[in-house]
Amino acid sequence: MKLVAYIENTIVMVAMAGMACITFANVLSRYFFDTSFAFAEEITINLFVLATFVGASIAIKRQAHFGFHYFFTKFNPTTQRVLVILTSLLMLFFLSLTLIFGMELVLNQMERGRVTPALTIPQWIFTGAIPLGSLLCMIRTVEVMMIRLKKNHQLPLPKTEEDSKEMKM
Repeated sequence: MKLVAYIENTIVMVAMAGMACITFANVLSRYFFDTSFAFAEEITINLFVLATFVGASIAIKRQAHFGFHYFFTKFNPTTQRVLVILTSLLMLFFLSLTLIFGMELVLNQMERGRVTPALTIPQWIFTGAIPLGSLLCMIRTVEVMMIRLKKNHQLPLPKTEEDSKEMKM
């Protein structure tokens, strides 16, 4: 899983750095030359989508998504285990739909030869962020569910320093 974490972190880091550099260069271009790069908005939006989908996977691993911690802690450990399984299965169902429909969208764009307006890059390259992010989220959902069930976590967030270290990798 360290490889998956490395890939996720690298993708998000490159996407965020790319957005910052392109946007900064575009602002300078507008200020000094009264013109902007035609591709800046196109690339920035697509990098943002990529960072969002891959970042969601990182958030699942860190258990940083919104949860009902207060209600969860009111249940006994057996019910908590059932809730962990149920919520994980619901997430996997939703993510599998996102993966399937994302792949259909990618294949549709490939078949039609859709390209981006400014750079004329095949649109499916950017749309691939949807199934990629969905797949990474599915991997992380299963991983977190297994960790929580194996270690009998009773809280949504890691309770000990050891748990926190394991969740980060």
